[in-house]
Amino acid sequence: MFEGIYEIIHREMDNLDEKYASGNVTLTPQDLEHIDLMAHALKSLATYEAMKTGGDCGGSYAKLRSRQRYYRDEDRRY
Repeated sequence: MFEGIYEIIHREMDNLDEKYASGNVTLTPQDLEHIDLMAHALKSLATYEAMKTGGDCGGSYAKLRSRQRYYRDEDRRY
């Protein structure tokens, strides 16, 4: 569910990550707002999907894993 939307948002986030990966570029307010909106959209879609499917992401581990690709283990708060 929503695979096309997830893919385009992830692609856009990948593009921004590449732009800022060198560390030689200053984060612009426009890019920060864009990142915030995309992250919010991903969380909203994941929440909607979890509510609709009972929290199992449609029964697909691959779907769940693809949505977690922007979370690094050291960034997680338990």
